This record gives sequence, C-alpha cells and structure tokens, in this order.
Amino acid sequence: MTFIEWTNDMSVGRATLDHHHRMILDCLNRLHPLLGTTGQDDEIRSVLETLEDFVLVHFSEEERVMRAIGYPDWRQHKLQHDAMYDMVFELKVELGHGRVPAAERLFTGLGDWLVRHILGEDRKYMPYLECAVPAAVAEWQRANGRPY
Repeated sequence: MTFIEWTNDMSVGRATLDHHHRMILDCLNRLHPLLGTTGQDDEIRSVLETLEDFVLVHFSEEERVMRAIGYPDWRQHKLQHDAMYDMVFELKVELGHGRVPAAERLFTGLGDWLVRHILGEDRKYMPYLECAVPAAVAEWQRANGRPY
C-alpha cells in the first residue's frame, strides 16, 4: 500500500522538480511500512539519510529556479522549506532515539505538509516558469563586451 500517491495535480511543469518531488514521496512511501517494526534500523536509517539528502538537493534547486525566474515570494517559500527540513531532521532524531509513536505523528505531519506544499505553494510559481523574468546581469560590461 502506498502512503502518498503521486498525481498529475502535483506536477509543477518542470521535469527536474517533479522528479525530485516523486523521489521525496518515494522515500516517505519506503519509510512508512518500516515505522513501528523491529530489526529494520539499518533500512530506516538508510531511507532517512536519502530523504534528508534529497530534501536538501531539491530545496536548493527549487530555490535557485525561483530566483532565476523572478518569483517574488521565493524568500517566504524558502522559510517553508527550512521548516520542512527541520521536520525531516526531527523525524531522524526521534527514530534514532527509538521514539516510534512520536515519529509516526511527525511522519504523518510531514507527509500532509509535503502534499499541501506541492499542491499549494509550489504551484504558485508555475506561471513564472512559463514567463520567466530574466535575471539581472551581475556585472557591468564595457561597450566592447569585456567586464570591468
């Protein structure tokens, strides 16, 4: 049974970001049946490390894209990413200390947050993907094209 099912409504229209979202959901789906089991510590640790790493990669890329396309609310979006990373790290700590019931509540909250974030916040930058505002040139250039 799948804990969180990917739907086309979750697509933001950028293949790389959609792939990242699917990978994060895959980690949560791999982790879900392991919660509350015994003898799976290595598998749980492996999935959590993958989840933590992938969340960092995805957030970094998504924030880079938002800045590049001129999305005006990227800073607020980044704060939400920071909160989600904190949840992933807290889940890792909870499970590391053997606190499965608290981890299960946190895990469910993380899954709910992720789906709401993708369907709500991530879809807000979609119009900017279609009509990206070019980023400002970071350096002045001489009339002959050479940088100062």
